[in-house]
Amino acid sequence: MIDTKAIRNRILILALRGQLTEQNPLDTSASELVASLSEKLNAKPFNNNISEDEILYEIPDSWVWCRLSDVGTTNIGLTYHPEDISKEGVIVARSSNIINGKIDYSDLVRVTCPIRENQFLDTNDILICARNGSKSLVGKCAIYDGNPNSVAFGAFMAVFRTPLFRYVHYYFNTSVFKRNFSSDDSKQINQVTQAILKQSAIPIPPIEEQKRIVEKIEQAFSVLDTIDELQARYADNLTALKSKLIDLAIRGKLTEQLPEDGTAEELYQQVQSDKTDIIITRKGRKDNNILSVDENVPFDIPENWKWIRFGETGFFRKGPFGSSLTKSMFVPKSENTVKVYQQQHAIKKDHTLGTYYITKEYFDTSMKGFEVMPGDIIVSCAGTIGETYIMPEAIECGIINQALMRITVVPSIDKRFFLYYFDSQLKSRAKDGNGMAITNIPPFDVLKNLYFPLPPLAEQKRVVTKLDDVLKMIEV
Repeated sequence: MIDTKAIRNRILILALRGQLTEQNPLDTSASELVASLSEKLNAKPFNNNISEDEILYEIPDSWVWCRLSDVGTTNIGLTYHPEDISKEGVIVARSSNIINGKIDYSDLVRVTCPIRENQFLDTNDILICARNGSKSLVGKCAIYDGNPNSVAFGAFMAVFRTPLFRYVHYYFNTSVFKRNFSSDDSKQINQVTQAILKQSAIPIPPIEEQKRIVEKIEQAFSVLDTIDELQARYADNLTALKSKLIDLAIRGKLTEQLPEDGTAEELYQQVQSDKTDIIITRKGRKDNNILSVDENVPFDIPENWKWIRFGETGFFRKGPFGSSLTKSMFVPKSENTVKVYQQQHAIKKDHTLGTYYITKEYFDTSMKGFEVMPGDIIVSCAGTIGETYIMPEAIECGIINQALMRITVVPSIDKRFFLYYFDSQLKSRAKDGNGMAITNIPPFDVLKNLYFPLPPLAEQKRVVTKLDDVLKMIEV
């Protein structure tokens, strides 16, 4: 299964090292940012007194190491007694109210005792569990998103107040910060003291890069949240888990849509041109039975994607029929023969298998339209249906037999993206309404009119990379 906790930690480490985003030379200097904040908070010029021992790693030139007190302020929580609890009092947030990085308001305490102004939460304060009987709970934190001065925070809690709250909140979740108070020593009390919340060293990027970092983290964590949900649901069925992950990816749910990618509508014009070129070079015929796209699409896709028909993605060809290719025509391999590719090549993903050949003369006169070229996809069409294989550069000159289909995908569509969607759609249709296996691939008129979600080419490649990375993490 996928260790999403470890992935989250890794993402945060990369973020705090400046390795998750690119540095932009036009960004405002982080030193200027920290100097401005420090002067407002401390009423004195910024004094960067971080020692070499406190600098854990190198950061980009546009960043700066400073102390938490240079960018924010902190306060400790309210101490109250049992007799102070009242249904009519002020709400108090406690450590039990921080659940999965958010503040849960379902189990609240109200008190009527005196509360200082600095013991009320302000919007965007970071609420922190400063001390707890369980060491694992110390340091858990959440951003308060409610109204100011309506909720207090209780004993063993602390707040950190900073305009850089989103970036600093992620910093609080890293080992860089947690090393200041965590210990494996059973005799040592783990606690986040006020000194830690003031003196800890933190790497600060320019404000523009902080926004990019937070956006990247939130995008990645959103995907990991989805994976967590799926793993909980399909913990005992890895095949179903993989299927769901692929389904999310081909719906545009695992990748971000970037304006610089352009739109699939723009790409579609190139797809049509490429399809025409393939039909000419492979001596095929124009598909006249492909329907126009209507409103009955399978699911919603991002705005910059486009629904097209499967047949528009390339040139499809099934193997020769009946008596046009029989075993009596096979000859021993020689310099003047052409290979016959079979289902086993698609099923076993190995082009070197097989001993069936036809004469070069018969190929030239009758079989050239069934030729397989590097980059073509072969598909098993009977018995074990839907197994696919992208033919590599080193293949022998050959043709497909009766049990194979050849697909030549246009260059403007990534073959791996095509295959992820093709496999998911074909295998989802590989059983009939009674759950029985279907032993033949759908007729061309059906297959070519299946829907295909077309993203910009750059996003197609991101989808493939994301799926490859995620699926590798699943233990088979």
